[in-house]
Amino acid sequence: MATYRKHIDSILAGDMSRRTVLKAVALGGIAATLPRALFAAGDVTQVETAAGKLKGAETNGVRIFKGIPYGAPPVGSARFKAPRPVEKWAGVREVLAYGPAAPQGTSLAQEPIRSVGFSLQGEGATFSEDCLCLNVWTPALDGGKRPVLVWLHGGGFATGSGGSILYDGANLARTQDVVVVTINHRLNVFGHLDLSVLSANEEYAESSTAGMLDAILALTWVKENIIRFGGDAGNVTIFGESGGGRKVSVLMAMPAAQGLFHRAIVESGSALRMDPLDVAAERTSKLLAALQIKPGELDKLQSMPPEVLLAAASKAVVGTGQFRPTMGSAALPAHPFDPRAPAMSADIPMLIGTNLTEASFAMTRDPRVLTLDEATVLQRVKDLVPADSAERILAVYKRTYPNLQPSDWLFRLATDRGYFLDSTIQASRKSELGKAPAFLYSFYWEQPLAPGRTHVPHGSEIAFVFSNLQLARGANPEKLASIMSGAWAAFARTGNPSTAALGKWPAYNTRTRLTMILDKECRIENDARGELRKLMLELGSQQYATRESTPS
Repeated sequence: MATYRKHIDSILAGDMSRRTVLKAVALGGIAATLPRALFAAGDVTQVETAAGKLKGAETNGVRIFKGIPYGAPPVGSARFKAPRPVEKWAGVREVLAYGPAAPQGTSLAQEPIRSVGFSLQGEGATFSEDCLCLNVWTPALDGGKRPVLVWLHGGGFATGSGGSILYDGANLARTQDVVVVTINHRLNVFGHLDLSVLSANEEYAESSTAGMLDAILALTWVKENIIRFGGDAGNVTIFGESGGGRKVSVLMAMPAAQGLFHRAIVESGSALRMDPLDVAAERTSKLLAALQIKPGELDKLQSMPPEVLLAAASKAVVGTGQFRPTMGSAALPAHPFDPRAPAMSADIPMLIGTNLTEASFAMTRDPRVLTLDEATVLQRVKDLVPADSAERILAVYKRTYPNLQPSDWLFRLATDRGYFLDSTIQASRKSELGKAPAFLYSFYWEQPLAPGRTHVPHGSEIAFVFSNLQLARGANPEKLASIMSGAWAAFARTGNPSTAALGKWPAYNTRTRLTMILDKECRIENDARGELRKLMLELGSQQYATRESTPS
């Protein structure tokens, strides 16, 4: 306290240096009462980070900084290795546009992948291995103590970026008084090629987790710099959808990530398991064969053009699933949530959930699926469950949803098999630790699919979480968007998503399994879709298969 008083006295005596002010803020949290210019250096969009000065932009009261480098370029001899912090720069660096997305797909010249009309990499996206950058949205550069929400983008471990319009953080930052961060990191073969068993070089020991180590470096950047953007480094929430939710799950089980975040939100991406060593080794062997490289010639990988690696990677994933982290190393000692939730993050509250018809997102890319008859649906169900159980399981969905069409039964069954079951397993295992709580939701907001048809597809909750109403389909989304963005912010702020607008949201447990239904009228249900959950639980999670089947 005496040290804090000393710095305050220095300020009152006229010492307005950044060192003195920031020290007082760190000790006493009095930044909100101090002049904004102390943190903005005379410019409401200028910030001095540990690596150098940044100049962003201001739009509708939100300060926006895009393409901030947080790591050194992972290129050349640094390819496949753990990331290094960004080097310092002189002068003021303008950060007004999103940085490059990580190489993905099969070519750096690819067209951006689109989701319901929106690019998953960002409009006009470029692709480069030099992709370690992040974006910040903040209501003010006042050194305040706002909750920080760090978004991990979707696209599995293979595609996407933090620069999509889907993840624009301006409205969330403005309406909820929080700081929003999105990041880019290495993906695909560049982020998750396992070279550990083929090389004595210790620098390759964590090559399969390089992309996740990038995320940890980004969180380290947040810890060191976010106070200068009005955020609280002691109150950081990691959140993500689909592949982003899987990355959140993995970070919960990575020792190096502990202490860098304090809450976790998993949207439609409950990862229970990652790759065992044998699957990763088979994928690596296929890659080397496609490149005509022998195991003793790994150095050749460092100089290969990225397009060549991407083309070979597309062959290596056949039969083994996408490149993703391997469990069993120092960075990821065990599967994230199997056979139990990670004890190392037992004190981290979690918010977990899925959408009612996740599978309709991918399946309706072929519009003919909407007209499938019952016999054809049954054949498709046999690809999802044991063939001798398919007719019995489909009959339960027909009885539960008698007024739906055959394709709708398929959407719901595939969703429960591939997403809903895993979310309940993850929430159960988290609650069984008996420490920080887990909160479970199901998102039911329907949107138009075809004349007379609606669904709740994969990713449709994102617009509501970010309060980006222009992306929310369906009539009058304002109320639910306000409720959901408010609940996510409340969880980030306190570890509990209950709000006055939503009401009390009880924690999940394996006895009552209380679940928040997010819809036109939100409500709590006891063991939501319980009969269907038990039906799928008889089969066990798809993640216990020896090969990954769900790329997103």
